[in-house]
Amino acid sequence: MSPAGRRPPAPVRRPAPPRPQRDPDPQVRLPETGPATGPGADRPAPRPEPHHEPRFPAGAQPPPGGPRLDQQPARPPVRGGRAGRPARAAGAERDPAARRRLLWRALAVAALVVVLVGLVVWALLFSSLTALRTVVVTGAERTGAPAVQQAAADQLGRPLLRVDTGAVTERVEQLPWVASVQVHRDPAHRLRVVVVEKTPVAAVPAPGGAAGVVLIDGDGATITTADAAPEGVPLVQVDPGRGDAVRAASAVALALPAALREQVSAVTATGPDDVRLALRSGQSVVWGAPGDDALKARVAEQLLPREGVGRVDVSAPLAPATAP
Repeated sequence: MSPAGRRPPAPVRRPAPPRPQRDPDPQVRLPETGPATGPGADRPAPRPEPHHEPRFPAGAQPPPGGPRLDQQPARPPVRGGRAGRPARAAGAERDPAARRRLLWRALAVAALVVVLVGLVVWALLFSSLTALRTVVVTGAERTGAPAVQQAAADQLGRPLLRVDTGAVTERVEQLPWVASVQVHRDPAHRLRVVVVEKTPVAAVPAPGGAAGVVLIDGDGATITTADAAPEGVPLVQVDPGRGDAVRAASAVALALPAALREQVSAVTATGPDDVRLALRSGQSVVWGAPGDDALKARVAEQLLPREGVGRVDVSAPLAPATAP
């Protein structure tokens, strides 16, 4: 310790070594050589390129090992202006002749499309290239194909797309035997008419004592008149003056299943409760009054094939009876 009342000596400060001064614009110095000799000696020496010291942001430290001599300062990005736009075709914007050519080309293509569409419309709707020439009929066995073709005769010569299929359908449906009809356009200048005919289930005597019979369908509607009952259609033989007997016999004839109806040659009735069936085989069936027709038909079909049975009574189907 120092004696009391005596100050300690002040510390000695050493001056900091002077920092080396950097040349603000250093240049690469070439080694000194003697005068050049030989060919090309009179050419001036190339001027050395200036060396720029790399710059770093404030507070940033240079990378270890010092800056590289080949490092170049980054260029700022170019924003906006024509420099950032993609290059266009040479003279595409500034050549009025080129723009006119493009415009005329587009107009020519549009005009060609319009002409083609117009030709297609004309060919389909107004020309004879797609005109109707033939009417093909199927399913008109009793009606006859000529009657159906006559109903569509006014459509011949028209383009297929302008053929009035609704009018043809309406005319064909008015024919007596036609139950339904479908009309289709075919590409080969044809109109195809598909007819479904009515099926007669009974033939009743013509009213008023007239000759012939009236054919009726499964709904009881009149189909047409004929000279005689077609094959497979039972004839209702009832006194025309007995309206109740005619109605009962017709109702039974309509209710017969197809397999049994084909075997029946005639349906007779003396009254509404006494309907009888005469079969083509010579057998007969006592049907009675209309009602329980499906059950009566099944019982009759089971009893008629038995040997020695000539008559079957199904008026009471739960208690049938047979007779030779």
